[in-house]
Amino acid sequence: MARRKEDPAELYAKIASLENLVPELGEDVVYQKIAELRARIQTITASNLSAASAKGRGRAVGRDQRLESGDSSVAVQGDVNDSSIIHAQTVVLADRFWRGLKAALPTPDLKQATSAYLAYLVDRHNYLSLKGMGVSDRVPLRLALLDVYVPLKARLELPEGETWQRELSLAGREPTNEDLTPLRLSDPLSVLDILASHSGVIVLGDPGAGKTTFLKYIALCLARGDGEKLGLGERLPILMPLAAYANALQVEDIRLDDFIAEYFSDIGSDTSIGPMLEEALRAGRALILLDGLDEVRDLNLRNTVVERVVDFYAFHRRPGNKFVITSRIVGYRAVRPSADDLVECTLVDFDDAEIEDFVQRWTIAIEKQAQGNTAVARGDAEQDRRELLDAVYQNSGVRRLASTPLLLTILALMKRQGVSLPERRVQLYDQYVTTLLSTWNRARSLSGRSPSRDLDELQTVSVLAPLALWMHEVSPGVGLVKREDLGRKLEELFKEQGHPSPSNAARQFLQDVREHAAILLERGPGEYGFIHLTFEEYLSAVAIALKGQGNPETIADILLKHVGEQAWREVTLLTIGFLGVRQQLSKVAGEVVERLANARGGAPGESIVLAGDAVLDTWPAGVPLQSKDRVVQALAPSMQNPDVHPDLRRRAGLLLGRLSWRPPDIDRFMEVAAGSFLYGTKKEKSETPERFWIGKYPITNAQYARFVQAGGYQTRALWSENGWAWRTGKYDERTLETVDRDWLDHRPPPRRNAPYFWHSIELGNPIFPVVGLTWYEAEAYCNWLAKNMVAVPEGYTVRLPTGQEWEHAARGAKGREYPWGDEFDKTAANTWDSDPADSGLGGTTAVCTFPQGVSPLGVWDMSGNVWEWTNSWYDEDKRYRVVRGGSWIGYQWFARSTFCNWSIPLMFNDDLGFRVVIAPQEKA
Repeated sequence: MARRKEDPAELYAKIASLENLVPELGEDVVYQKIAELRARIQTITASNLSAASAKGRGRAVGRDQRLESGDSSVAVQGDVNDSSIIHAQTVVLADRFWRGLKAALPTPDLKQATSAYLAYLVDRHNYLSLKGMGVSDRVPLRLALLDVYVPLKARLELPEGETWQRELSLAGREPTNEDLTPLRLSDPLSVLDILASHSGVIVLGDPGAGKTTFLKYIALCLARGDGEKLGLGERLPILMPLAAYANALQVEDIRLDDFIAEYFSDIGSDTSIGPMLEEALRAGRALILLDGLDEVRDLNLRNTVVERVVDFYAFHRRPGNKFVITSRIVGYRAVRPSADDLVECTLVDFDDAEIEDFVQRWTIAIEKQAQGNTAVARGDAEQDRRELLDAVYQNSGVRRLASTPLLLTILALMKRQGVSLPERRVQLYDQYVTTLLSTWNRARSLSGRSPSRDLDELQTVSVLAPLALWMHEVSPGVGLVKREDLGRKLEELFKEQGHPSPSNAARQFLQDVREHAAILLERGPGEYGFIHLTFEEYLSAVAIALKGQGNPETIADILLKHVGEQAWREVTLLTIGFLGVRQQLSKVAGEVVERLANARGGAPGESIVLAGDAVLDTWPAGVPLQSKDRVVQALAPSMQNPDVHPDLRRRAGLLLGRLSWRPPDIDRFMEVAAGSFLYGTKKEKSETPERFWIGKYPITNAQYARFVQAGGYQTRALWSENGWAWRTGKYDERTLETVDRDWLDHRPPPRRNAPYFWHSIELGNPIFPVVGLTWYEAEAYCNWLAKNMVAVPEGYTVRLPTGQEWEHAARGAKGREYPWGDEFDKTAANTWDSDPADSGLGGTTAVCTFPQGVSPLGVWDMSGNVWEWTNSWYDEDKRYRVVRGGSWIGYQWFARSTFCNWSIPLMFNDDLGFRVVIAPQEKA
């Protein structure tokens, strides 16, 4: 006898009956049983999936508005079993939501409708939307929104202009005198905390600030039963775009209550959703999330929508419902609503902590999707995290933009695509402008409604670029111009382009870029500027490149006028980047770079370092190899020139290292002959019984990399007993003093496979001294080098120098106070006193920077830069090791050849390195 085919309706009835068993069996057991029933329903409906999807995906609401959903019993997104469990949870949540509430609808219908609605919300908003960001991928990204979401903060006030006069970066520019006047702004608060304290919140923000994603996040959390964690309790989220309501109003006069019921009337459920939502509103258990007031373009219609929303709010807040409305700041003041306990807040930029939180969440989610929750995935995620944060913090322009959630997401997407950042940031900025002017603007809203006017990207840029250059010329580094001046300049530009009505075109253009792209805004009363100074700088660069028409002489002449002006540095780099990368005119870019390197104006070394920055920005392929080599050849003399400002000398060294230049004698040893020399502060005669050889330079990151790559951290034979105990974490099990424990805790065993600052862009530069390593790591390197040297004299080994050997090499036989003489010379070493302002150089320098500081025996960098580990004990108890030489954060007093400092072997500061000697083996 044939088995009777199961009816989905019967299975749904079984699911409904299970709801009553939650107190007896527990939620986990009920979840599993419901998941099994859901899986059987999916099997039955699989053959009808296409028809079911078509049925559940297709009713227009208003004009140009379409809802999309799958059948609530079908896994629309994600793994079938995961979706089944989530949908099973919605059944339990629906039961919990209505428990104890009196409703006009029959309880089973109410619970079934609620379950279907919650399942719809989860399916709809479970994944982060990447639509319109202009970045494609071979494999579509499906990142769970809850995995990557970073909570937003806002101030309980409205900016004077159409965005904040940000004190963080003041929209990427330096503050003017007016900006320095205290604004008395409130401290940023969590938007969720604001919502928990008020009946209604109007969330205002710049484009890409995360307004819509915030609403999706709240809706998703509530749909998954996490309302208590948000401080909102158990509420039913009602999320819809105000543009859809505006469209409906153009067709008929409809109350917002009725429209909400109609909007959700068909999401693939057998039970009507509208009446269930009405019941939730009556019970005071709803959270109404109304998105995109600014998307209602017509001002009269926007006023009507606001009036209806305020009426709706005034009526439904009484039972205890809560409300969130979002809008851009542009156009908001004209329709600003007012009602009891309805507060305004304006989103603020991400700070460093929030950027780092997003990057960590993003990289973990990416690798988890690609490789699963494995150790390899976590390791790759950590590497991606470091690289992405380096890209953010290495360039101020990139950092400015990373404060906006949308732009930070695009940066992360482009980094994933293999775009080298920030060197190729011209590609990033180009993508940003394209996104803001076109794709994202059309895809960003819940409504999916295209703007009433599409901006022609090329035509818009043809006006914005010369406008940006003009603004940068008249207000360099400030980026603000008066409305009247802006209007006149726009008219002038449209007149030059042959427009029949320049004044009308200027007015329309300004309205379009404000409303549709929000890239050029009123930043204060009567003053306009770009949303971030970075956009002004990038578009100015575009204008210069286009103005030059491929003529390097014309372009170089424009840029050379501004060498040494900080406000024009980024424009110069972006101009060359645009030529070489975006326009693919590498030869032209190379000629411009060479003209900069050969320029004689400005402070010594200024134009050469600028040329080096430009080469690094565009390399590889942005400039020819010949141009790169010529710039590198000019950088080395600038780095070593005492007439060049010490900061420029340091930057020249950073560039040389990153452009793959190495001192030809980096591995050389200098001989120290046996004999007497003056030792100590009293200059007493001391003997060096046998000759030895000392490294010409401190060990660099490039040299130490050989040890790392050869598996030095994994080779037990290279480490002493204490060293290997430290490396493997066994040392941590000992009874230790507080200072020892503190250094161990700050560097747990997983971080003992490379120097602590190994991944730092500056401290890890190939020709800078390696820092951030313990005495044990320096010892292991010596042991490795001893096994890999071509020849070591019999009875000799490679080790750290003793304090006496170090001092002999530093001051020579005659006992100099400093390696170069008896008086301190700011141009001879990297110390806190080496900067003209006595404020230090901000970090280590290339080991070959200071020929002025070479010792009598030809040894470099023995004063300042980094303290150097020695093989000597400082105390009789053998607890502290001697360190010599001073450092970049030490005063000149510590850089004297006689000064003797100490450190516990576990220390790994950013000013602590080492050099090696080939010397007689020490007796145990």
